[in-house]
Amino acid sequence: MAADDDLPGPRPSFLARLSAFETIVVAIIALIALAGLMLVGKGFYMKAKAEVSQVLLKKSFDAQLHGEADGKPWPWADFETTAEIMAPRINRSAIVLKGASGQALAFGPAWLANTPLPGEEGTSVIAAHRDTHFRWLKDVSPGDLLVLTRKDGRRFLFRAGEGRVARWDESGINASASGHKLALATCFPFDAIEPGPMRYIVTAELVGEQHPVPLTTGSIAK
Repeated sequence: MAADDDLPGPRPSFLARLSAFETIVVAIIALIALAGLMLVGKGFYMKAKAEVSQVLLKKSFDAQLHGEADGKPWPWADFETTAEIMAPRINRSAIVLKGASGQALAFGPAWLANTPLPGEEGTSVIAAHRDTHFRWLKDVSPGDLLVLTRKDGRRFLFRAGEGRVARWDESGINASASGHKLALATCFPFDAIEPGPMRYIVTAELVGEQHPVPLTTGSIAK
């Protein structure tokens, strides 16, 4: 029978068997993995924030339609709800904000207040993030009907044109152009992570106005 001194001792741990250089490499890999998890978590948080905030914004907007003057979804908001944009064919919608800062864009699309009010003469511009509230913009096809309801209860019908890509400073959007148009804009490409200079723009022409009616079927009855 072998003496106790002849028995093999416990094996060193994995890290103990690594050289100094290999330990550094493992540490770097662990840090990269941790950073990746944090980025994924942040992405989920931003998307959840966008979805939950739209529920509160919808409640605030409905209250405005029923005559309540205050359009703020919560007391400390530095913006107010001003419209709702809908794409019935693809069953998508979003509450549009007025006076939204870049930070407030996390909550919803923003009507650019230096452009005409939607439905008025000229080109009204609404912008939103590509990974949340306007991620469906790429699914809008030429000829699709877009429905915009303002907080004053007026509902406008727009016909979408062809989507196009342009630099942010070469958008070709003329807010004072003749006619009644709506331009929906978001960053491009849609699957990018980092911000860039390119924008995806869908311009739509006003084709009519109707009294607000329930849109539960995904279609519009004129």
